[in-house]
Amino acid sequence: MGEKLKTSIAILKKIKKPLKILKLEVPDPKKNQIVIKINFTYICGSQMNEIYGNRGKDKYLPHSLGHEASGTIFKIGKNVKKFKKGQKVVLSWIKKKESGSILPYYLTKNNKKINSGMVSTFSEFVIVSKDRVYSIPQNLPMDIAALLGCALPTGFGIVHKFARDIDKGKFVSIYGIGGVGLMVLIALKQLGFKKIITIDKNQKNLKIAKKIGVKYACSLNYFNKKIVDQKIKKSNIALNIEISGNEKMTQSAIKNLDVKGKVIIAGNIKKGNLIKLNPYDLIFGKNLSGFSGNDVSLEKNLKKYINILKKFGFTKVRKFYKSYQFKHINKAIADFKSGKVLRPLIKIN
Repeated sequence: MGEKLKTSIAILKKIKKPLKILKLEVPDPKKNQIVIKINFTYICGSQMNEIYGNRGKDKYLPHSLGHEASGTIFKIGKNVKKFKKGQKVVLSWIKKKESGSILPYYLTKNNKKINSGMVSTFSEFVIVSKDRVYSIPQNLPMDIAALLGCALPTGFGIVHKFARDIDKGKFVSIYGIGGVGLMVLIALKQLGFKKIITIDKNQKNLKIAKKIGVKYACSLNYFNKKIVDQKIKKSNIALNIEISGNEKMTQSAIKNLDVKGKVIIAGNIKKGNLIKLNPYDLIFGKNLSGFSGNDVSLEKNLKKYINILKKFGFTKVRKFYKSYQFKHINKAIADFKSGKVLRPLIKIN
């Protein structure tokens, strides 16, 4: 028997505590699994919700984290036919339409199992089912490619599902201009929308939105004042996309909209927190929908998404993010929580 593969992996052991980087064993891949050497992974709001307990009691502690990354295939299981060792790929929590998923895990030196979701990426090496792995062009930069795991397909997916039939003479508002919100903005610009409103409390993020090109980039209070003063009329707002996960922002997205407008809710509000909804908004024609990311196939749209990014420019995209070494992952988490960085990129290999 050969030597077992070991990996440094960031583990959540306790809620609201720093991650622990442990040395664990990566099991050999089963029939539908792949072992991947991770190059880059991003930290997004989903991991922050896990780390800070916003999803309620976590019964899987301790466990690994992360769900969007780029990497290189290191080893494949016997039923894996469309991938090969050394191939560059993207890992995503978005599942392909195929069966055979196997829940991965990692092992301590005492053979104790450490839990993992179907995808975890805060690690040097990961084991994952083939239905969460996507082929990418060899010439696509790996730091950019990692966005295809979550932020990009969520943001682009919302726009391509809900915005195509929207009158471009009307306003479209983005509530929350973080990593996903910026992808929404890029996709809207690509479709030719010019009357875009971005709403956020983080002034750095709003400045980035201004550089990309929006009609208004403002706080919620400033925006509400514009509505009250009739500087922006609700009847001219056709689509609101809510990504912030904030109750006040979500309620504003529903309220400040044309009577026949659309509201798309993709932000994750803290578990147990509720919003108020006027049923007459729905009775008289407002359309309220949710979006998870799984609603639009990543596999079918991968080439299209990459082409949109190319047209926008990889150099511009890189200005959105700050890079951290893997050993500084807790610093990246703290900076993200405080709003110092729009989205942290973790360089692993």
